[in-house]
Amino acid sequence: MLAFFRSKIIFLSVCSVALVSVWTVSPAYAATPVVTNDTFGTKQWYLDAIHAREGWAMATGSGSVIVAVIDSGMDPEHPDIKSNLWTNAGEIPDNDKDDDGDGYVDDVHGWNYVNNSNDVRPVYAVDGLREAWLHGTVVASLIAAAGNNDVGISGVAWKAKIMPLAALGSDGYGRDDDIVEAIRYAVSHGADIINLSFVGADFDANLEQAVNEATAQGVLVVSAAGNSDKKAGDNLDSSPGYPACDKGAAGRGTLTVSALTRGGQRAPYANYGKCVDVSAPGENLFAARPSYDSTTNQPAAGYVDNLTGTSVAAPLVSGLAVLLKSKHPEWKADELAQRILETTDPLDSLPAELKGKMGSGQINVARALADDAKSRALGPSYLEAAGPGQAPEVRVMAQDGTELYRFAVGETGDRRGVRASFVRWSGSRKPEIAISTIGDQTGAWRVYRSDGVLVAAGNLGQGIKGGLYLAAQDLDAIGADTLFLGEADGQRAWFVSAKEPKPVMSEPFASSDTHGISALSVARPMLSFLVTSRYGDGQMAIVGKNGQKHAWGQIGNRSAPKNGWQSRRAMDGQGGQAFDILSVDGRLVFVNDAAGLKLTKTPVKYTRWVQIPDGEAQVNGWRYFEAWPR
Repeated sequence: MLAFFRSKIIFLSVCSVALVSVWTVSPAYAATPVVTNDTFGTKQWYLDAIHAREGWAMATGSGSVIVAVIDSGMDPEHPDIKSNLWTNAGEIPDNDKDDDGDGYVDDVHGWNYVNNSNDVRPVYAVDGLREAWLHGTVVASLIAAAGNNDVGISGVAWKAKIMPLAALGSDGYGRDDDIVEAIRYAVSHGADIINLSFVGADFDANLEQAVNEATAQGVLVVSAAGNSDKKAGDNLDSSPGYPACDKGAAGRGTLTVSALTRGGQRAPYANYGKCVDVSAPGENLFAARPSYDSTTNQPAAGYVDNLTGTSVAAPLVSGLAVLLKSKHPEWKADELAQRILETTDPLDSLPAELKGKMGSGQINVARALADDAKSRALGPSYLEAAGPGQAPEVRVMAQDGTELYRFAVGETGDRRGVRASFVRWSGSRKPEIAISTIGDQTGAWRVYRSDGVLVAAGNLGQGIKGGLYLAAQDLDAIGADTLFLGEADGQRAWFVSAKEPKPVMSEPFASSDTHGISALSVARPMLSFLVTSRYGDGQMAIVGKNGQKHAWGQIGNRSAPKNGWQSRRAMDGQGGQAFDILSVDGRLVFVNDAAGLKLTKTPVKYTRWVQIPDGEAQVNGWRYFEAWPR
């Protein structure tokens, strides 16, 4: 057992022991299994149990999906892992400089928090644990060992980018502060999924907050439920473990994984309880280990058998998340988690005392990847509002152009036009819709449920110039949004939320040459807004909670073009973000997702715009404003 401590201990939950059992074959899935040429593919019984081979007919992964493995270190040169190793594009190797300004020198392939270096290989000590030395490589390979490459094994995903972050040492222990820093590093460097195959007994508020921040920024956090020294396992309801029981922003975007035997029963020592969301095989698994001898550093056989525990079950779930993200790049943590949970195989043979305590069931890769009504319901969907001259309505459209729903948001005779934004006002899984009326001087705003029921409303008082621009973001990482209200022809902005219903005013720009304040929601490296001066001197700022300004810049010194400084957020085919500002100098594109954005005048290829504060004119008087997931 491995672990982490400050005031607490976190156990890496894997044991290299032989356990005799019989695997019961699950009912065959409709898809034809994909046969691979991996050397030890026949040893990977668990891929059949979770229907991964059938799932590969629909997706095998993508190099655009980044998985952070926060663990005991990983062998970056392993022949089954090297091609899937993440590289920090902003860092120049071996020049002893922090090129990207992230506070880490030469962090080309991640970071080692145990010895504060860029060497992410596992640390070995004579008095250490063999399990600790091999653990990170085992976990990484189960997620995304290169598949069908005539070498070793296949991960659940054949392709991904694995970001190794070593936070646990040779004895299996580590500091909770290091775990927190590693989570924040992963988020700020673009991770889509974080795997945490360890557990501890003591609650830590900083760790919980880091998990909340990650999930609120769309990063799925997958945690092991942990193993117990007791053969019966620990009931997490009475003896909670962490981060297994840290459930993310409003309980969304995390998956806690327990382990099953080949026969579909709870694995010996696997913890259980209401904290568990899902289960996966965790007995007698075959995986990669460091491809060198721990004492001599000479090349050695790079694989290991007879692995058991929740630590090897969790990466199977992370691997499935990679496949889903590669197929649906617009899905965030919540959508990935929901899809995994709703497509499991039920655990009907569990004893009565474990009912509801091993999660929704065993993951089923093929079913999760299949296209059906539930997967289509997860998005993307597109928000449109009626433009000037039309009756005030909003509607939401599916990706194929089908209208999902629409409703009226004002008096039929009011033809001034509507601005709109998706918002999680009440923290519900399905977003609500915030609206304002173009040119309305009272600063009135309203929030509606998807069925047209009004859930919140307010106004800022007379004297609002041009009405309000809208945007929303979960600034507090609590699963509910703060609504940004920007004066469309002035220089003021307000922040309002269900938690803080009294509007808080902010003036993002000191200059009086600012007319119109619009914003785009920004997720990384912090939850914030990219605020733009609509007319005037083209100022920009990254603004966070309570109107705090984290960064400031200026598009140019010349006056704004006739149509103003127009800001839009786009998504490329791999789910990457780009912010597009149209200026008198041509297109200015900020690539990546937040403060310190890379500036380029070179057009960026994108799949679609996902947010346009001004609205983009569509046919029949509709204007497009935003996509969901955000």
